Amino acid sequence: MNKYTQQIAIGAYHTNQHAQASVTSLFNVMLEAAWAHAQVMEWGYEDLKSNNMFWVLSRVYFEIEKYPEWQDQITLNTWSSGTDGMYAYREFILENEQQEVLLRASTAWLILNLENRRIFRLRDLRNSFPRLEVPNVCRNPKRVKPHARSGELSFQPVLFSDLDVNKHFNSVKYLERVLDGFGIDFLNTFELAQLEVNYLKEGLAGDKLAVDTVPVSDSSYSSTIVRESDGLELCSLLTHWRQRQQ
Repeated sequence: MNKYTQQIAIGAYHTNQHAQASVTSLFNVMLEAAWAHAQVMEWGYEDLKSNNMFWVLSRVYFEIEKYPEWQDQITLNTWSSGTDGMYAYREFILENEQQEVLLRASTAWLILNLENRRIFRLRDLRNSFPRLEVPNVCRNPKRVKPHARSGELSFQPVLFSDLDVNKHFNSVKYLERVLDGFGIDFLNTFELAQLEVNYLKEGLAGDKLAVDTVPVSDSSYSSTIVRESDGLELCSLLTHWRQRQQ
């Protein structure tokens, strides 16, 4: 299977107050392209639903070279990068009109049974998920170990707008909560350069979640999202920042 390509115009609804596409809007665009390509490959939402299964995003790694700006025309390419028997890997490259790479990403996906949440093994389906060799792509995402709790947590409920079509806390909403926790002054001073995410448990309606963030270095932070009812970590993230260019 070849690359799946989308041409995208950056609208005002994609951007932040700096007229740059936000990392969460780029994440959403990438996920939509992944769903669309899976449909072409006959492994889409409806294909799996008919067999009582569904896709879940398990791991993500981004390298962001440059953020596109309002009214920019960008090209998003995504493709299957094989399976190790459990994870199905998918890669992304985002380019501007000058064919400069803006963003590289690699993702790892699981197929789960809708009823018992067991992982559907992909060992015998390697031909369905061929690895397309493409240069200049980043590494595969790795395991991100949650850090020790830093102290008292502030729990906020899962809202209606947080839920996706699978009735789960949406994968981009995890990132949104973590980024908002850094505060406006920090986000006006720094921009995200690298991101790594592990999704560990499902967040559901009725849950209350808290973000716990601790520094790893001067420019890196470890974050976890914790559920109040059982104290479990639902998501673990590493963020690496650079000075925002004015």
